[in-house]
Amino acid sequence: MLKDEIRKKEEDEAAKAHEHLMKSSDKNDEENDHEKLVEKALDEKVEKEGISENSTDSDEKIEQLKEEKEENDEKDEKPNDDLNGSTVEIVQPADLKPKHLGFTRTLLLAMFAAMIGTGAQFGYALGVMNAPSELIKNYTQQIYLKRYNSTISEYKQDILYSTAISVVALGGVLGGLLATPLSDRFGRKTGLLLNNIPAVIGSVLMVLSKFIGSFEAFIVGRILIGFAAGFGTNVGPIYINEIAPIRVRGSFGACFQLFVAMAVLLAQVLGLDILLGREHLWHYLFAVPIIFSILQCTLLVFTHETPKFLLQRKRRRAAERALKWFRCETNSEVVQAEIHEMEADFNNLQTNSTKIAIRDLFTKPLLRKCILISAMTHVAQHFTGCYVIFFFGDILLFHAHLRMDYASYAMLSCGITYLAVAISLVFILDKVGRRSLFLYGLIGMAAATCVIGVTILKSRNIPLFHMIFLEIFAMMANVGFCAMGPGAIPWMLSTEMFFQSERAYASAVAIIVNWLSMFFIIMTFIPLFYAVGALLFLFYAAMSCMFWLLAFLVIPETRRKTPENVQILVAKGTVYKSKHQQ
Repeated sequence: MLKDEIRKKEEDEAAKAHEHLMKSSDKNDEENDHEKLVEKALDEKVEKEGISENSTDSDEKIEQLKEEKEENDEKDEKPNDDLNGSTVEIVQPADLKPKHLGFTRTLLLAMFAAMIGTGAQFGYALGVMNAPSELIKNYTQQIYLKRYNSTISEYKQDILYSTAISVVALGGVLGGLLATPLSDRFGRKTGLLLNNIPAVIGSVLMVLSKFIGSFEAFIVGRILIGFAAGFGTNVGPIYINEIAPIRVRGSFGACFQLFVAMAVLLAQVLGLDILLGREHLWHYLFAVPIIFSILQCTLLVFTHETPKFLLQRKRRRAAERALKWFRCETNSEVVQAEIHEMEADFNNLQTNSTKIAIRDLFTKPLLRKCILISAMTHVAQHFTGCYVIFFFGDILLFHAHLRMDYASYAMLSCGITYLAVAISLVFILDKVGRRSLFLYGLIGMAAATCVIGVTILKSRNIPLFHMIFLEIFAMMANVGFCAMGPGAIPWMLSTEMFFQSERAYASAVAIIVNWLSMFFIIMTFIPLFYAVGALLFLFYAAMSCMFWLLAFLVIPETRRKTPENVQILVAKGTVYKSKHQQ
């Protein structure tokens, strides 16, 4: 019978397969069981189809079943080829892959806890002085009249006001320099917690300064807030960098700029005359950082120290628990694999790294070139007028014949633009690249700054209302391009261009250059603006073009590159070639 012949052939094939399997390893025993299941399924299908000798289409069905069996045999042989050492790549089992390679709820919680007391503190200190500027000046007038029984000139009022703004930079220098040694000794999380002490004390002093009639207390409070901001701009990104997976590290780094933008907008909104921007309420604006500190201390209680710091302290079990919490990972093998990678990197760093001194940054030609490039980007951040809009925007609009009580509302558009660009930066930073964004930002700021200068210059002779709208639009463009490039990229370049052994000194130099540049620009803006007027912004535009040319020639693309590759590009001097921008 035809059916019996088919069964006999199948039994012969099964016997041959059985002999082959007996000679193979134990892992191939599973194929025998699968072969029997296939044979059984084939028999059932034959019986179900009702194949018989007298069936006219039996030959076609038999051939069809044979083809199906051969296809199943080919599928079954593929795993054996992998096991027997074929060229097919062995795929890692699904259960050994991390379930969460990017954002998790615990990681977002830790990021928010770190940024609310660092990026938010810095952004609020940046934007809070603009809206109540006239109220602060009137406050200095009252104190001067009470002490010396005489009035103070408008120029001296502006000088005192710019001093209250600029001393933040002095505190920022000290906080930034102490951030690395303190965080290395006490830990990243503990460092963030301790940073709230000067922030709270500074806020209390600024609030109380109005009740005790002491502008000096206000200045000291600003210095302490600057200390907290400088400390936070260093430790906050370190904490984020050490807990974030590699694939989202760039996006998490851009979150610092995002929190800065949100805090700037919050300060502008609260400073409106319908909220806290009033004669009897303006001093409470400076109590908001206390809320940031309370939020950070509360949220940090539920987070962990960074696994990398715990491994450096030989606390491996604590590092495993922390990493499991950050990744929301229940598979211990996945956690162990990442811990092994961290330990390998740490041991490799200790073995291969050479100790350097800060003088090596200036004596070794390659390091000197890298540190000069980094310093140039930080100087460009301020000498292009990057943050002048936030500190003195109301004065600029007043010189464009806009009423001072409307200026705070006009500045809201700048805060909204800054926030919108900061949000987009989170998604485009790792796609566009650091170098490109920095160049786009500089050339955009140059054009916007020119328009600001021209509108102020022409508004003296042509007091047209549409000139005010043009200036507001130019100010929005200026802060938008600032957030895109010069406001965020310099801090990333300071860490991505240097090895771990060089990074601490390079960051210290960057902090000093950045905050001192801010101090110089803020302190000199009022005297220079009174001396040359709108021509000052044309000078800022020229500086932007000069820094764009320097950046095009010397700044390397650090996206997806190791510090070694970046320094090789710097040494060759060919960073401007397109093949190096991938």
